[in-house]
Amino acid sequence: MLTFDSSPTVYWFVGYMLAVVMIGLNLKKRVPLSLYLVGTGALFVLMRLPSVVLNRELNADESQVISHAITLFQDPVYWRSVDGTTIGPLDNYLLVIPRWLGLQLDYTSARLMGVLCGLGALFFFFVALKKWFGDSIARIALLLLVIFLAFTQETDYVHYSSEQLPLLLLSICLALVADLSTQKKELTFQEKRAPSWAAYSLGFVAGMVPFAKLQAVPQAMVLVVAGLYFTYLYYRRTWRYRPLLMLLLGGITFPVLALAWMLFHSVFQDFIDFYIVGNAIYAGGDGLAGIPSQFGKLVLLSPDFTALLIVVALLTILGIVAEPRFLPPLQRTKGFFVPLLILGYGLAAVYAATKSGNLFVHYLNFCIYPLGLAAVLGIQKVSANRMLTLAGPVLLVAWFGIQDALSFYKNRQLNAFVSVEATTLPQSPVVKAMLPYVHSDDKMVVWGWQCRYYVEAQLAQGTAENHSERCIFQHPLREVYRQRYLSDMKRTCPTVFMDAVGKNSLWVQDVATQGHETFPELGAYIATHYQYLGDIDGTRLYLRNDRLRARR
Repeated sequence: MLTFDSSPTVYWFVGYMLAVVMIGLNLKKRVPLSLYLVGTGALFVLMRLPSVVLNRELNADESQVISHAITLFQDPVYWRSVDGTTIGPLDNYLLVIPRWLGLQLDYTSARLMGVLCGLGALFFFFVALKKWFGDSIARIALLLLVIFLAFTQETDYVHYSSEQLPLLLLSICLALVADLSTQKKELTFQEKRAPSWAAYSLGFVAGMVPFAKLQAVPQAMVLVVAGLYFTYLYYRRTWRYRPLLMLLLGGITFPVLALAWMLFHSVFQDFIDFYIVGNAIYAGGDGLAGIPSQFGKLVLLSPDFTALLIVVALLTILGIVAEPRFLPPLQRTKGFFVPLLILGYGLAAVYAATKSGNLFVHYLNFCIYPLGLAAVLGIQKVSANRMLTLAGPVLLVAWFGIQDALSFYKNRQLNAFVSVEATTLPQSPVVKAMLPYVHSDDKMVVWGWQCRYYVEAQLAQGTAENHSERCIFQHPLREVYRQRYLSDMKRTCPTVFMDAVGKNSLWVQDVATQGHETFPELGAYIATHYQYLGDIDGTRLYLRNDRLRARR
């Protein structure tokens, strides 16, 4: 397999040269759109490839989602076999696809799916901008985001995260809103059917968003409101109400299908308890007043996002200086509504990134595409000067180029994702000690927070949650989580139980107050049905009695 060392100089040179070429293509008037899109897509994939082939955990969320996918491949009923807590079911089901194609469920296959989601989100973002602002401006705005997403090496934008599928769904919704906003008054018979299907598709895709990540719902709601507005305008022009009804019908289709599926599998109460109520408890935050300071803290944690934010601000200032009107008129749109939509979409993204109150930089993924939309308002004002319109991509390439040059000068390092001898899954000491006792269809349970063990062992989880943080910390639903945890243990009879609380566990590291014995019923169950095999590198390993007897 292709690998990358710390300084793949030629590879990086090719990447930067391709970025320069893509910038230069915007100076030519007749570059085929297909060629331009292929070039930007190639730039994105080329510079993301080092992180894709690195088969190591970059963020704990990756192991959590991959573990869910391994489990869903065996038992596909979400909320019975798997509970992703804040991560919706669609994010987890997406990662089952590589397994269906015969690939191992690991960090490489997960990031490959993330790259595909990114390509899709960028494409539909471009489609929306092309309809609203025209081809040339859409190309530049697309390139701005491609450069950011291609050259950033901050892991929060590179690892497979639960934001990537929602961003694809939101970009599809954005493109559908743009399509609805540009419908002509005089339509042929075929064209009269188009608004209805665009409206239904908008509702259907927006209805999927809550099942990908609840955090993305505010942005989806903004786009649905925009869709309602444009279908209303269509009704006023044509006296045809079908698109409006189709939008509403599309909006309830996926939730109704999901509800029927949940009722059939008897997991509706789990959906309410562990997804709706559980997320409501998790999303504490400091209210609306705390959003500015929370957003500021998040931005300061991400130098690359700060650079993108500064570039967009400079483009806005440049646009204001070049053309003093507050907002430019937009072709084929209704007055100020599209700029207001962009503003509302951006505010919803900031709300989504800050509502939980947690300083997780990957939440800023929700703000990347709204920033791209905001940049367009500045780019459009200087569109008569093609050199000025390219200021954003040039500044961003300069930022990354300077950062890489300094890193190479100081440390002889260009690439943060060194994959030499790291393209296959490693195995922790406790996983190596466990493997002789298990079969491929066995289940295992890890108390604490170390989901990497599931991925390394390629074994399904024996409890719905693959980390037990919500069974440990005090909160209103802790006893409900504990009851389900023990019930799952009795139902699945996992062959292996690990207590990872300690140095190998995220957040929960105090054995005396957070070990599995602090849950008395679980401690008694483990003592009765499992044999302690020892503490291996800080993780306590237990094997089910019947498996131990069978080996003897």
